[in-house]
Amino acid sequence: MNDASLSPEHEREQEEAQFRADFQVGGIDRTMSQEEQLEQLYSYLDAHYELPDFTPPWKGGAGDPDRADNYIARLADRTTHAAMLMLGSGLDQSMPGNAWIDGIEMEEVTEVGGCLFTPPEPTGKWAISFHSGGWWRGSGDALENSWRPEVAAAAMRSGTIILDLDYPLAPQHTLAEMNDVVAQAVGVAKHHNAASITGWGYSSGAALAAMNAQLFDALVLTFPDLASVAALPEEIQAGESVPAADTWPRTLVQIALQDEIAARPADVGAAEVVEYVSRHRVSTPEVARQKIADVAAFLRSV
Repeated sequence: MNDASLSPEHEREQEEAQFRADFQVGGIDRTMSQEEQLEQLYSYLDAHYELPDFTPPWKGGAGDPDRADNYIARLADRTTHAAMLMLGSGLDQSMPGNAWIDGIEMEEVTEVGGCLFTPPEPTGKWAISFHSGGWWRGSGDALENSWRPEVAAAAMRSGTIILDLDYPLAPQHTLAEMNDVVAQAVGVAKHHNAASITGWGYSSGAALAAMNAQLFDALVLTFPDLASVAALPEEIQAGESVPAADTWPRTLVQIALQDEIAARPADVGAAEVVEYVSRHRVSTPEVARQKIADVAAFLRSV
């Protein structure tokens, strides 16, 4: 019997079977590709959690970062929950900030507004890390519940002491003022006789790290939004820019293949480039762990 002779009832049965194959909650008897897993995960998050306005105030946004930061703060837990439902509860669906932070010590560094993450067996190497947020947000709850757990995981896996910088934000502050605080943080690492100092940032934080490339022995640029610097109003940009890639020290560039926010950098010079099946903010827990494991491996090698 060919498809043309199927009864309406049989056609409905085939359509339902195809729907179940394409979209199921929980375990599935077939192996999904990483792209399919990401699609399933993001579809669930998109359907259940309203995306707030991430527009910065200089582009017409409300200027209140609280709703956006609250969304980011909850994203890791929501991702684990969604992954257990959509991809299978029998798999390891832990995010890096839950899986790899036992034993890490935290200490406030008030002189630069940062937090120091010290692993049990430090190597003597340091890193200065910078959160995302489009230059105007990413502090507060987002910093404590989303970014810093990943920083702690990278410190724990690499043996690197990481000073995470809660740097001043636009539009109240300029890039020049942010860069001044970065230089102060590097000074703290040098004061403690750091064997090497790596700058690590995510999104706009990666642009901040790259802007200060001359201060570091190495760079890690995670899903970098380098073009965001030139897109800032002149009064915030304050004459600052990202130096050419051929002037960077040894660099790891992490690229999200489905990045809907940051354009892929046109020039990364001789940097090591690693690609991930990920959106800018959302990936499966497996990919999230791999991303941090790669950061840690790079930090160990510097």
